[in-house]
Amino acid sequence: MSNFPETSTTLLARLAERETGIDQSAWRIFFDRYQPVMVEYARMKGAGDDAEDVVQEVFASLAKVFKAGRYVRDKGRFRNYLAKMLRNELVSRLRREQVRPEGNSVNLAAVNVVENEELRIEPSFSEMEADDATWELARQRAAVEHILSKTALSEQSRRIYRELMETGESCAAVARRLGLPAATVRQVKSRVTRMIAAFKKAT
Repeated sequence: MSNFPETSTTLLARLAERETGIDQSAWRIFFDRYQPVMVEYARMKGAGDDAEDVVQEVFASLAKVFKAGRYVRDKGRFRNYLAKMLRNELVSRLRREQVRPEGNSVNLAAVNVVENEELRIEPSFSEMEADDATWELARQRAAVEHILSKTALSEQSRRIYRELMETGESCAAVARRLGLPAATVRQVKSRVTRMIAAFKKAT
C-alpha cells in the first residue's frame, strides 16, 4: 500500500518555500498524489484522451506559481484551486482549438465555465466554487484504480474487490460464487476500503 506520511498542508508548505527553490522531493510526492485525481477530473470535465496533456499543462503552471511565491495557503481549499486551474486550461484549449484534427472538441458545457469568463493561470480564490461532487467522484475513481493496479494486493484480492464493485452483491453472495469463505471476502473488502480511504485523505 502506498503511504502518504505528510499532510497536504505540510506538503504545500514545502512547495511554497522559495528560499532554496522548489523542493523536488516534495514536488514528486505532490505529482504522484494529485496527478491521478486531476486526470480523472479533467476526463469528467470533457478532456477525453487529452486529459493527461491538460494535467501536464496545469502542473507546469503550478510550478511557476510556487516558484514565484504566488500561492497563498490561507485563502481557500487547495483542491478548489486545482479544479479552477483545470477548468481554465480546458476552456483555453477549446478557444485555441475549436475543432481538433481528429474531429473532437472539448465540451464547454461539461467544463462549466462561462464563455466570456476571464481566464487566468492563477485563478482568484474569491471566485473558486469547485464542483465538489465531481472532484469527490474523481478522487474515488483515482483511488480505486490506484489501489487495484499499483499496490501489492494479490490477484485474488483484486478479483474479489472488482466482483464486489461490479455486481453490487453482498460479501456472502460473492463468496459463494467464487467458492471462498465469506470471512475472506469481508476481510478483503475491509482492507481495500481502508486503503482507498487513505489515498483519498491525501488528496
